[in-house]
Amino acid sequence: MLLKEFDLKHYMFHTRPEELTAEERKVITDLLWKEMREIYYGRNIPAV
Repeated sequence: MLLKEFDLKHYMFHTRPEELTAEERKVITDLLWKEMREIYYGRNIPAV
């Protein structure tokens, strides 16, 4: 099952999302979303 929405704090260790800038949170969220899709579909998804 692929999550449509997720809470970033559940995927971070020793750092709270509130301590990051909006840009850093966006980059981390985008990378995490890409990784989740690669795992779900079972293949590498190229960066566009």
